[in-house]
Amino acid sequence: MNALCSTCGVARPPPPSVARSKTSVTATTTTTAAATTEEVEKLQKGIAELYDESSGVWEEIWGDHMHHGFYDPNYNNKKDKDDALSLLSDHRSAQIRMIEETLRFAAVPEDPMKTPKNVVDVGCGIGGSSRYIARKYEAQCQGITLSPVQAQRANALAAAQGLADKVCVSFQVADALNQPFPDAQFDLVWSMESGEHMPHKAKFVNELARVAAPGGTIIIVTWCHRDLSPSEESLRPEEKALLQKICDAYYLPAWCSAADYVKILESLSLQDIKTADWSKNVAPFWPAVIRSALTWKGITSLLRSGWKTIRGALVMPLMIRGYKMGLIKFAIITCRKPEHVVTTTTSECAAENI
Repeated sequence: MNALCSTCGVARPPPPSVARSKTSVTATTTTTAAATTEEVEKLQKGIAELYDESSGVWEEIWGDHMHHGFYDPNYNNKKDKDDALSLLSDHRSAQIRMIEETLRFAAVPEDPMKTPKNVVDVGCGIGGSSRYIARKYEAQCQGITLSPVQAQRANALAAAQGLADKVCVSFQVADALNQPFPDAQFDLVWSMESGEHMPHKAKFVNELARVAAPGGTIIIVTWCHRDLSPSEESLRPEEKALLQKICDAYYLPAWCSAADYVKILESLSLQDIKTADWSKNVAPFWPAVIRSALTWKGITSLLRSGWKTIRGALVMPLMIRGYKMGLIKFAIITCRKPEHVVTTTTSECAAENI
């Protein structure tokens, strides 16, 4: 299950059906074997336990946005080395900027008459993005996570901020590969740094497309490995070894490239597909997280948390190394569901290898 995807070939099926059981994409890869149901359940259990254990530590230091910040490429990362928390507000502002830059890249309308009114946050953490988007657009937002602790905390924060009743913001424990929502419900489908946890990338994207309303926007911001060159069949052994260590600590299955995501989106006849590599824009984030972990507050919080959180902290330098060597890419992929979706009868989803 933790083998690394080297390349993905995706056959083009008919456009996605409006029925869950009839949505299909066929995909194969040269190196990654199918994850069994038992392996997926084990992975998802580990993900839930990791975030049950670590979310409180993150919130205590970094607040309710559990994702990278967005920085100008010339950001001076050395200026806050002497006092790791003195400019923490700058990094939290960068996390808000990440949301805004993502919405801007996806061309989400600012016109009050056209803004999204029904949003799903897939892999919602403790609901930071959902609450921000709900306030920005006065939209109804629903979030899903594998972590009961995250869902409970997200609902508590929404209630405390008056959002649970005002614009109907709610969170629940659910599987992103089998979302508990009807077809064509959301005009904005948001996934901020959750795709890397998905054991079947094509099933994940299929579900994003299924719950998107006709004309709705789909946003995927995720960790990817670099694109392969035409002469390459796989990543280099040393690259695979580095990613495997990260997989083991953060409960990640097979990695794929942004190009692999594009192939899946194209296979579903989704429109206006755009991608960008924001690796340089997030480069200051992991050093800042490491410095915050090395403060007295960070160390004591880690010691109170548990082994999964501590192991994740120990692997953070490998993320920096992966970015610096050009192996890890911070990718944004956006698209739009066609206004008119053709209903077709196709085989069951066969995306077992991505």
